[in-house]
Amino acid sequence: MIATCREIDLSITITTMPTQSYARVLGLSSTYTRSRDESVSNRGTSSATASTTVSLSAAAEQAARNDASTRLKLPDASYWMRKDFPDDILAEAKARLAERQAAPGIGDGYLPSTISNLPLLPENQALLDQFRQEMKEIGHNNSDPEMNARFNRLLNLSLRVQIEGWKAPMSEADAQRELDIQQAMAVVDAENPTQTLVTGSDVPTDPLAGWRLRWQQEGLTMPSVDVTPGNSLWLDLADKAGISQDEFVAKARELATNLKGNALTQAVERFISDRYFATTTASAKE
Repeated sequence: MIATCREIDLSITITTMPTQSYARVLGLSSTYTRSRDESVSNRGTSSATASTTVSLSAAAEQAARNDASTRLKLPDASYWMRKDFPDDILAEAKARLAERQAAPGIGDGYLPSTISNLPLLPENQALLDQFRQEMKEIGHNNSDPEMNARFNRLLNLSLRVQIEGWKAPMSEADAQRELDIQQAMAVVDAENPTQTLVTGSDVPTDPLAGWRLRWQQEGLTMPSVDVTPGNSLWLDLADKAGISQDEFVAKARELATNLKGNALTQAVERFISDRYFATTTASAKE
């Protein structure tokens, strides 16, 4: 799915949030949409349950026809609905899905397999600003199909830059590749679901419960953090461990030159844990 221009305030930093509970606090990668057609359809369904016979005046019928003709259509539908991908994109998508680890417990989603929501490199911030400027020039309600498709593509490329842009310089082609991989992951995962998400009363009140348990199982010590929407959980963990933002980001980028996926995540976790242990031990001796 894709993010649409009517759902995101472009003046704020965009973070992505998959349905899994971890993603709600880690800002993990996803693309999503909610079309106006869906909301109209849902309203129609609820109204129909009240009565099986509906009478419309001529004016109402004309208004309904006009409304149908102006409904928001999915831009660049052939891209978003496709199921075939280049071999390298498909291989990377399958590799990332294979690496994904279910969190312990019921309804916990997946353990984080990426570091995200960190400050962007200057060149990647410039690329993001370039995307935003082009989007502003196009306009979110541009009626030209090609311009509308370009706007929507830029919106989703912006998400990729904000998630991946802390590690290394990116071009638009790099952002497009990341978007392609995410699209392929969604298709592969839909065809071969790896976990059934649980909702309702079975979802833990602590969205980090499974992650904390993983740290314990790995012999790591996790600092106590506050899960606050909009804040970087990684930077908060580093701060509670006594690591400055500059030092933490520099170390994470150093590790990212040779590691990726779970290996990178676990190396960063160990860095935080080791420093936290050293900090708390030193404080206890004072």
